[in-house]
Amino acid sequence: MDEVDKDGAVSRRQVLKVSVAAAGVLLSGRGLAVAAGAAGVSEKPVDRPEKASKRFLESMNCSQAICEVYGPSFGVPADVAGRMGTGFAGGMGLGSECGAVTGAVAMLGLKYGPDTGKAMKKVAEFIAEFRKQCGETSCSKLLKVDMGTAEGIKVAADKGLFTSACPGYVKTASEILDKMLA
Repeated sequence: MDEVDKDGAVSRRQVLKVSVAAAGVLLSGRGLAVAAGAAGVSEKPVDRPEKASKRFLESMNCSQAICEVYGPSFGVPADVAGRMGTGFAGGMGLGSECGAVTGAVAMLGLKYGPDTGKAMKKVAEFIAEFRKQCGETSCSKLLKVDMGTAEGIKVAADKGLFTSACPGYVKTASEILDKMLA
């Protein structure tokens, strides 16, 4: 599949591939994960889904909420983890993969990397469970608006989806992630 369209624009698929690869590199922090204890669960798991949902409502950034809550468990300061998660929101600004999903995938990379086989198996398990519970993993499909456009974002805001739907997706992603990190 061609990664660049006829106008020279990079495809959504290529943006997703590069973003996921960048997250893996930024968060692989193997030394940090070892220093923190690879199991790295410093909070009670029952607290984190609620904390992530609340953090989302404060920041309106789903991936930041997940990364800020879970990053410290792996030795990544919350502010650093949050900055890393910034670009994943709104399906990486293109309406593709939900930011809560990509934030959780990054955290699975911290837990199970650098063993690519194990990490990818856990990612597949996470995606399957999120789809089972939510029906989709695409931000646009979850919200039923095109989050890759300014008009779609406005529709989502006007419908109150960022405060009614998104916190639930963040909480669900966090609940699944907690089970997988245990």
